Amino acid sequence: MELRQTDRARDARRGGQRRLGAAEGVLVALRHCSLDEAFSDIVQTAKQHNVAPMELAHGLVAIAENDVTYDVDDAVVAAVSRAWGDLLARSGQDRYGEPAPQSN
Repeated sequence: MELRQTDRARDARRGGQRRLGAAEGVLVALRHCSLDEAFSDIVQTAKQHNVAPMELAHGLVAIAENDVTYDVDDAVVAAVSRAWGDLLARSGQDRYGEPAPQSN
């Protein structure tokens, strides 16, 4: 039984690491910055908006993926929108993860 709990904890850590890495990658692509700068941006933005950095990373990835199946807190969505909404919009998505309107 203890082994299963250890496996679950390890899987949870890996999932968190993957989301953080993915969020850093999103920012590297959007901002053309380094991984260290992306990590700092996530941490500072989380502090500014009083949300957990891992939740912010999760929300950024969910919005960038345009995946509405993720349950993302409204405060996290607002933080992502304020911090990176313009960059996401320029990349083809609006600030809520919806496809940006196409101009004719």
